[in-house]
Amino acid sequence: MRPFVLRGPAAARVTLDDRTFINFAGSTYLALGGLAELRDAALEAVRSGLAFSSQLPVAYGSHDPAINDLEITAAAYCCTEAAVYLASGYFIGAAALMSLDTDKSALFLDESAHFSLYDAARLTARPIFTFGHCDPEALTQTVKNNLPPGMQPIVISDGVFATTGRVAPLDQYAAALADYDGRLVVDEAHSFGILGTHGRGAAEHHEVESITANAATLSKAFCAQGAIIGCRREAADRLRRLPPLRGANAGSPVSAAVGAASIRYMQAHPERRLQLRKSTQYLRKRLHGIGIDTGASPAPIVAFQIGDRALMESIQERLLQRGIYVLLSNYLGAGAEGIIRCAVFADHTETDLDALVDELARY
Repeated sequence: MRPFVLRGPAAARVTLDDRTFINFAGSTYLALGGLAELRDAALEAVRSGLAFSSQLPVAYGSHDPAINDLEITAAAYCCTEAAVYLASGYFIGAAALMSLDTDKSALFLDESAHFSLYDAARLTARPIFTFGHCDPEALTQTVKNNLPPGMQPIVISDGVFATTGRVAPLDQYAAALADYDGRLVVDEAHSFGILGTHGRGAAEHHEVESITANAATLSKAFCAQGAIIGCRREAADRLRRLPPLRGANAGSPVSAAVGAASIRYMQAHPERRLQLRKSTQYLRKRLHGIGIDTGASPAPIVAFQIGDRALMESIQERLLQRGIYVLLSNYLGAGAEGIIRCAVFADHTETDLDALVDELARY
């Protein structure tokens, strides 16, 4: 597919080459980017003279008021003592692993974990093992066969996998680790704001407490640049002295202001998350009704394969002709032929979802 000029935030509608499409591409599931509350927060941040990028991390003895406000807001949302803002979600794994209070640990990664988590694991110079994707039995066996004597197992996984929408079985992982006093490091990038009673992610969804920190990218559901880690106060102090924070700029105060406004908006409007869940269930049910298996994940990532890559490319092109934009993804977990990945947004209507299903029913 040729590249398009894309304008506007990802939501139920997107503009490609000056034409409006029903959109199923992207990851900003709550569709907050176009809201006046967030745009006003960005405009006010610029008008007030906030820096576009904060050069001095907290470790150097100062803090930015917008970043500080985001950290306070994020800590309240996560129900943690503190929160730390990161310039990029790619730092989540490195920061979380470096903040561990023990060196006597071995790392066990889901084989489909995000690139950033593998990169972070390698930086620790600790023993690394992989286990089958979302397979608690494989984890149990891998820990049993490979955990060095006297070591604590640390399991590393995405909360929701970006391509397939599959939710990691964190409750089963926690049970498998119980006899070893093991812990979980979970990147909640595609689950934060979405899963759980309060939208705190896959760990809340599974009611798992043996998590090292609430780590999540803001650029997905919350439509802001950067990431946050909710944690205990002493862990936050330790994080701010480590290379992923001390060695990088502190991030964008403008984006921090937008992130704080986004979190506060969702605290006041949880019905938006409930609407997203309702739309996701509706789309899955309709696709199952025409014989397309999308699994049963509660995540707003609805992915499936139809035939080979050539057929899926023709489906993608036909949908474009009909004014519907979907991605044919070759990202992590897509398989050799690729996969059609449809994101559901909170502002999708049933009419939007029906339009996609009715076109797919032709195949």
